[in-house]
Amino acid sequence: MINEHQQPPVGDEPGIDPSIWRGMTQRRISRRQLGTGVGALGLGAFLAACGVKGASTTGGSTPAGGVGSSSWWAKQKLTNTVNFANWPYYIDVLNGKHPSLEHFTQTTGIQVTYTEPINNNLPFYAKIRPSLQAKQYTGFDIIVMTNNSPPLGYLIDFGWLTPLDQSMMTNFYKYAGPLIKNPAWDRGNKYTMAWQSGWTAIGYNSSVIKNPGTSVDILFDKKYAGKVGMMNDPQELGSLGLLAIGVEPATSTESDWAKAAKKLQQQKSDGIVRAYYDQSYIDHLKNGDTVVTQAWSGDIFQADLNSKYKNLKLLIPNEGGMFWTDNMCIPMYAQNPKAAMKLMDFYYDPQSQAVVEYYNDYVCPVPAAKQVLLQPTGWAQTTLKEMGPSIGLPTSTTANAPTVFPTPQYIQNSRPYYQYKSQEELNAWNNLFLPITQGA
Repeated sequence: MINEHQQPPVGDEPGIDPSIWRGMTQRRISRRQLGTGVGALGLGAFLAACGVKGASTTGGSTPAGGVGSSSWWAKQKLTNTVNFANWPYYIDVLNGKHPSLEHFTQTTGIQVTYTEPINNNLPFYAKIRPSLQAKQYTGFDIIVMTNNSPPLGYLIDFGWLTPLDQSMMTNFYKYAGPLIKNPAWDRGNKYTMAWQSGWTAIGYNSSVIKNPGTSVDILFDKKYAGKVGMMNDPQELGSLGLLAIGVEPATSTESDWAKAAKKLQQQKSDGIVRAYYDQSYIDHLKNGDTVVTQAWSGDIFQADLNSKYKNLKLLIPNEGGMFWTDNMCIPMYAQNPKAAMKLMDFYYDPQSQAVVEYYNDYVCPVPAAKQVLLQPTGWAQTTLKEMGPSIGLPTSTTANAPTVFPTPQYIQNSRPYYQYKSQEELNAWNNLFLPITQGA
């Protein structure tokens, strides 16, 4: 767990001022508490802006015959093992085991070593970076990285991710949903396949707020002065400010940022904001300190399943909710890339995703998994029935949740984060939004 004002242990990453990292670190404890950071930043542009020369990047194109090319993949042997690194509490569990992984092994003969070493994108990147620099195996064949955090951009731009074998993505191209296919952070899904996604939107207490409306304006309503929670992460705060002034964060300008900061500062000056929170915001919403707050979709969904907190609801406003995705990818020098591809594509089978989703309750990358949850068949039917007592809810609850299987309106209201093009831009953003969170 990293304090947001500590510099992550990024080793000898050249030219990055410690102040740049403020607000970049992400608190993340479980599948129910997913934080977000800053927009994915291309490392080449970042280092160039820092005045660092000679940083060799190879991302963006695959040389003929090079790693990740069709001929390279054709030479790879299918091994009987794969090492998968993920975030904690982010995959199906039953009696201390992972049913989906067990089924994968039963049907393919491939043994999976599944570990949960990723609690934050930046420290994990720092952990594997020395091996990648030395052109050595990281110990992992699959890692899961968030699209709106810098390390994913670093890995791509340094050429430290293996381009995927598109011919092995049969389930992906048949079943992947529109929110994660051909994403802005990885056109053509050259390096990534989504694991799970979520929104940063608005949570509110429906016993107090009977008519929340459909706008982010509720967070600026003086009627709720002293009872409004905002996030202390400058990326989340600034993105909300931009939505509030009618500007798309992804295409915003520094002039827009200044206007958004002014609106947020006025919100603070008017005494509307109770405090600027990290992920503890959910506790303050639960205990009544706040009645409306910036929130993460998974937290509100899970709270609503608890009879004690049935009054907590999620609003994805007309202006939009900020949409983030955790992505499976294969680091360079992986020892079992073909087995990794088989496992990654296995999770795009609707039955596999249905099992994962019944446990996770985040945004499912496979819309067809909804039907499996409503009418289970095959191995998923048996597994879901066995999982039922420990989950304590019918599978239809997950299937019918718009925060798990988004409605067209939810999809339409999903917004991508701004992607910084230079250190100066990131400095400018932080200099505008960080001061707002201080002294309150």
